[in-house]
Amino acid sequence: MDWSKGLTTSLNPLGLTEEMMEQSLTDCPPHKYEGGEFLGRYLIPRNYVRYDATMQPRQKGCDTEHVSNLQSNYETVGYRTDCPPPIASFDANNMSNNELIAHAGFNRFSALDKLDQECYIFDLYKFESRYYEVLAASESNHHSNPMLSQTKEDYIKVVTNAVNANIVGKEESEINKFVDKIAKDKSPKIRKTIKKRCINNCNLYPNFRVYNSSGTGANTLNGFVTDMNFAKQGIGNRDDKELQKQGYLLYTADCGDAVLGWSRGVYQSTRLGGLPVWLIGYSTNFHPSIVQFRKDFIDEFNQMKTYFKQFAANIMTDGHGVEDIDEDVFPIKLAGFLPQYVRPNDRNFGKPTESGLVDVFGNTIKFDPDGDCLTLIQP
Repeated sequence: MDWSKGLTTSLNPLGLTEEMMEQSLTDCPPHKYEGGEFLGRYLIPRNYVRYDATMQPRQKGCDTEHVSNLQSNYETVGYRTDCPPPIASFDANNMSNNELIAHAGFNRFSALDKLDQECYIFDLYKFESRYYEVLAASESNHHSNPMLSQTKEDYIKVVTNAVNANIVGKEESEINKFVDKIAKDKSPKIRKTIKKRCINNCNLYPNFRVYNSSGTGANTLNGFVTDMNFAKQGIGNRDDKELQKQGYLLYTADCGDAVLGWSRGVYQSTRLGGLPVWLIGYSTNFHPSIVQFRKDFIDEFNQMKTYFKQFAANIMTDGHGVEDIDEDVFPIKLAGFLPQYVRPNDRNFGKPTESGLVDVFGNTIKFDPDGDCLTLIQP
């Protein structure tokens, strides 16, 4: 490793020196990355460091505003010895012992270009495999310079690319483990969404469709409702007159006894004068037997329905019991299920086995806002 000759001719407006680098080892000791061996901290001419745009962990590449913030910080504060340097390792695609590939610092690299800073301080590591390089790249993004946290979409890109490149095994357990490692800064709820999206993106279960709870595009709950020309979920962006005019309320539920769906449904139905509330069931993740899932869903639905009917009977003062409650006016009903078993059907020109609103067994059914609850006829 001989970078000293290049340093003598490198533009250095930040005034970086070996002494500053040594001070940074005290102010910011090297980080211990899983599967990585720290080889040293070096002041290196940047032309020896390759940045591969395909390894950029950001979904949309470098962020212009963030690059500007970094540039301004450099111009105002200078080099911060308490900030972790970007990490790099020897470039496997180059035989030279001087050539490196960077694993982080893409936005900083662009900011340094704007400053004409031709050398910089890097932490050099040797990683056991690309798996650990990818882990370290995301972990190193959390530094003390103006920082741009990785978003959910950033992590989805990183994980999906890692699976497609055979860096992470194409199994659900491997993806889940990798997400838990790489996205430690995200809540369990967000990590769950990342896992589901990655499993879907990587086509782990090509015959099983999962739906995203956010967004309006393909394979989203709202997208399905819109494609079927059903009323929008919930009550958002509509006044009471508009809700009453549409004739019913609609919610999707991932279990038959979803407390939120039931409580919202009963409350809004009562508030709006007995407007029927329809639930559409779906599984949030791959299920080895979607028919069994739906049967269990109906069991949960019926149990929750029994609780509500018993509650109503308990507060009646005229001697009536649960058996006297009119089934036709019970406000919460099950419309059907989302199509999730989508294996191409050879008998139907390769179209998905399930399509549209389906019953327990995957048969397409027509939604009738004035019809009966599916639980009265199935399973």
